[in-house]
Amino acid sequence: MRILVTGAAGHVAQQVLPALEQRYEVRPVDLADGDLSDAAVARRAVTGVDAIVHLAGNPHPDSGWDSLLGPNVVAVANILTAAATTRVVLAGSIHAVGQYRHGPVVTQLPTAPCCAYGATKAFAEAAARTHSYSSGGSVICLRLGACTPTPPAQQALDHWLAPEDLQQLVIRALEAPVRFAIVHGVSANTGSRWSTANTIGYRPSRDSSPYRLQVSDDPQWAPCQGAD
Repeated sequence: MRILVTGAAGHVAQQVLPALEQRYEVRPVDLADGDLSDAAVARRAVTGVDAIVHLAGNPHPDSGWDSLLGPNVVAVANILTAAATTRVVLAGSIHAVGQYRHGPVVTQLPTAPCCAYGATKAFAEAAARTHSYSSGGSVICLRLGACTPTPPAQQALDHWLAPEDLQQLVIRALEAPVRFAIVHGVSANTGSRWSTANTIGYRPSRDSSPYRLQVSDDPQWAPCQGAD
């Protein structure tokens, strides 16, 4: 299987690429190869691949609309359009449902973004569902949590995603015989409000609880708070 990985220089891609390169023929692209908010660049990038792992975008939850629209809205639309019926694994964020303070937060709940960044991720899910319905293509949306080698803060314990779970998640999303799905990209964290029930066979194995006494508070790792 030939896989396009966008955002290949980013910290999420750097954690998942080693596993993908062992399993598939990988074409990594990043901003240096062209801006995906240009439709022509997106069309060239997807030519000749069997699946797309779209990790490119502005990853900063405190960003404003001016820096989000191109990479997180226009580029997503361009990738989906160019993909046609090619499978797309779309990196989203738990910020798309960041207003939910208590669990279980299941994927069947309406999106409730907590910030402009989260709103762009909610848009991406809606665009993906529309694309799958209208084109017959397959899109798996991953609501990623804190993708770090170890939990970075107390506020991230319930939405930490260990590298080996991230790798399994992306591989399952590429290979599952499912046309459309939304999956919470978190590990099997004790006490987490994020449900990992899914239809693609993802079974996380890591748990943040052993790190509970090793990490301190850092509010920047908390999803934005909003209404229940």
